[in-house]
Amino acid sequence: MPYDCAQLKKGNRMNRDRYIYKALTPQQWAEFQTHAIFTGSPVDLADGYIHMSCAAQLKATLDKWYAELTEVILLQIEASVIAADLKYEVSRGGAEFPHLFADLPMTAVGQVWVVSPEAGVYRLPVDLKAN
Repeated sequence: MPYDCAQLKKGNRMNRDRYIYKALTPQQWAEFQTHAIFTGSPVDLADGYIHMSCAAQLKATLDKWYAELTEVILLQIEASVIAADLKYEVSRGGAEFPHLFADLPMTAVGQVWVVSPEAGVYRLPVDLKAN
């Protein structure tokens, strides 16, 4: 079963991850810091939403889409801040991924990391978490 950004809670009620993640290039991060709003990468703009990943999906996302970059900025996003415009949709491998159908405000960003691949493979920060 693919990881769907959710964990079973009492009474079989699904509870989504508290934190979701967005990977940016250094240039995208610099522009985000200047304007305090992120409207999306070229792929996001073409698809009509901002692509995000849950903690368990993030490494595969980085390895697949960012392996050629020397560094990537990882943003921890508080999902509750953007919940009104956040949808979980089936994507890669049948898993549900978080998609933001609005601009991403800086107020939703928590922790920020700079990561680099080693031989095209990423290691996630040890303090990265889902909840």
